[in-house]
Amino acid sequence: MTPSTGYDQAQLPPHVRLMSLVAGKWMAQPIIALAELDVAEALADGPLDTHALAARVGADADALGRILRAAACLGVVAHDPDGRGWRTTEVGEKLRAGVPNSLRDFALFMGDPATMASFAALTETVRGNGPGFDRVHGRPLFEHLAQAPELARRYQGAWGPLTAELAEDVTKDYDFTRYRVLADVGGGNGELLAGLLTALPEARGILIDRPDALETARARLADGPVASRITFRPIGDLPADADAYVLKNVLHCYGDDACAGLLTEVAAAMRGRQDARLVLIETVVAEDDRFDWAKFIDIEVMANNGGRERTRSEWHALLRRAGFALTSVTPTTPPQSVIEARLA
Repeated sequence: MTPSTGYDQAQLPPHVRLMSLVAGKWMAQPIIALAELDVAEALADGPLDTHALAARVGADADALGRILRAAACLGVVAHDPDGRGWRTTEVGEKLRAGVPNSLRDFALFMGDPATMASFAALTETVRGNGPGFDRVHGRPLFEHLAQAPELARRYQGAWGPLTAELAEDVTKDYDFTRYRVLADVGGGNGELLAGLLTALPEARGILIDRPDALETARARLADGPVASRITFRPIGDLPADADAYVLKNVLHCYGDDACAGLLTEVAAAMRGRQDARLVLIETVVAEDDRFDWAKFIDIEVMANNGGRERTRSEWHALLRRAGFALTSVTPTTPPQSVIEARLA
């Protein structure tokens, strides 16, 4: 939603337009504060005035009112037309946990001090001194998550709802019916694999990830309708009988050398089976100057993981390096695409 400013941004002086970009935290942080206070949930039963809402969420009424006023400019909350106080908008409703496409955990992960600190160190990353997260915390993100359960929960919660939406869309955009055994490598809490198996009643799945992620996935999937069709394996134990090795947003977390190493392991597991396929769900960065969310996600993974988003030509080169030939690129839920490859 475009913020309602009362004036045309293009008519602003150049320095003011630049200021609106540099001061992006002025817009992001109030929304993150609303997520931390769980304001959207507090408004789920109907509008509340500022004082009543502040009492419900444990906030100072004056400060909360100013946060709400700013968030209203961005279309996240609004004044109730009947004068009953504040209400959430269709956009702000996504700050509630448990709603379709919830972004509450996404907002909390983006605003967590641990990940904010990596962006504060971005200049050092650009100077070639490694991911900001590693510099600030002394260890890579995924090692840190294994020791920080609340941040790990936010991380999984940030991507889970978006993955659920993607799982539904991707089975319409790409033909998974060819595959009877799906190996989801780095599949986290199993959201994608469960969605794929729901659409593929004859298939079975293998979820492969870190031990802590598998523990969460087992608990989450235990009572689900596809539980009997999923087995679990730790990273490094790739099965040799999968028809498709699916990696969703795994490779963007790493540089080319690490990705080539992982893909070489997948190629070894596929060796001798020309019908098996590597299926990546990743962004394909536009190679011109058009607006592309992948270009901003690229900064996120550079700061937190030392990873990168890739153009089509970069995907082609990386796959070839690991012994694969790119066979197709199928756009799906923006900004994602399904990248299929076979053994070269």
